[in-house]
Amino acid sequence: MKSYIKVWGIIILVVNILAFGFLLFAGDDLIKRGQEYEKVYPCRTIGVVTAEIDADLMSGSTDEAYDDFEPVDTEPSLRRVGGSSLLYVGEILVLITFILTGIAIFIYLICDYLNSKLYVSAFAMVGLVLFMAGSGYVCRFYYIYLRQPGKIVGEVHYNAPIIYLYDEQEREATVKLDLNGELTCTYPKYNDETGWVVKTSSDGVLTDSTGRQYEYLYWEADLNTVPDFSKGFCVRGEDSADFLEKALSDLGLTDTEANTFIMYWLPQLEENPYNVISFQTETYENAAKLDVDPIPDTIVRVNMLFYGTDEYLEIEAQDLTSMNPSVSEREGFVLVEWGGGKLG
Repeated sequence: MKSYIKVWGIIILVVNILAFGFLLFAGDDLIKRGQEYEKVYPCRTIGVVTAEIDADLMSGSTDEAYDDFEPVDTEPSLRRVGGSSLLYVGEILVLITFILTGIAIFIYLICDYLNSKLYVSAFAMVGLVLFMAGSGYVCRFYYIYLRQPGKIVGEVHYNAPIIYLYDEQEREATVKLDLNGELTCTYPKYNDETGWVVKTSSDGVLTDSTGRQYEYLYWEADLNTVPDFSKGFCVRGEDSADFLEKALSDLGLTDTEANTFIMYWLPQLEENPYNVISFQTETYENAAKLDVDPIPDTIVRVNMLFYGTDEYLEIEAQDLTSMNPSVSEREGFVLVEWGGGKLG
C-alpha cells in the first residue's frame, strides 16, 4: 500500500510538471495565435477563448442611417477558423492534474483519519503540487481563459495613426505618446524623451526645429489592448467608400481628413466580401494616450478596427455622432487623429 501511494504521488508530480511546463512555454503563443484557431462571434470580437456562445450576442439592431450599406436577405452566422491541438493538450493535462490531485488529497485524509503516520510522508509532495498549481499553470489558464472573456487578449497592430494640429496662433507644441505597447514606425522620428516638438499654424502645417514642414505626425505601434466589437457595422466590401464617407462625417472629420483616411483603408476593405467594422473609444484611448502641451481645446480621435468575413454578420450599430465634436464645433487649438487596424 505504501509503495502504491508513493507511485500515485509521483504520477501527480510528473503530470503537474508537464502541465506547468506546457503553459509556461506555450501560453503566450496560444494567445498570440488566437485568431488562427478561436471561434468567431459576430457581436463580440474575432478571437474568443470560450467554449459557449452567449445567446444575447446573437441579437442586435441596426442604425437606420446605415441601412443602405447592409446586405439584403442575409442571415447572421458564425464562422470558424480551425482548431488548436495544443489547446486541447493543455486542457487534458490540467483536467488530469486536478483529478489526480483531488484523489491524492482524498487518500491523504483517509490515511490521516486512520492515524497511519506511515503514509503521511508519501503525500508531502501534495503540498508541492498545490504550490505549483497556485503559482504556475492556474495563473496561466486564468490569463488565457478568464481575463476579458469574450474578447481578444494580446497585441494588436495599429496602422497609420496620424495626428493633425490646427492652431489659431503660431506656437511651439509638444506631443508625447503614452502607449501600452511598442512603437514600430514614426515620421518624423519620435524622440522617446521629448516626443515631437513642432511649431503649429492655422492651416495645419507643422514645422520642426530644422525648418522642415509636415502635414501631420505619423506613428504605428503594437499595442496590448482589448478591442471591443460589442457594437459596430457589417458592410459589403464594395460599399466601403460610401459607408466611410457617412461614418467619418459623423465622427467629426473634415472632407480632406476623411479623403486621406478612405484612400488609406479602402483597398484593404474592398478586398473582402464583407467587413465587420467597429470604431474604438475607451479601449483605444486607454492603450494609446496622448500628452500634448499646450492642451488642445478640441480633440477628435477616430480609430477603426475591422476584419473581413465571407458572410454577413449582424451586429448592433454604434452611435457615431456622440463620439467626437463635429467639424462646426471645433474651436481654438485643435488636435485630430485617425488610424486603425486590420485583425486576422
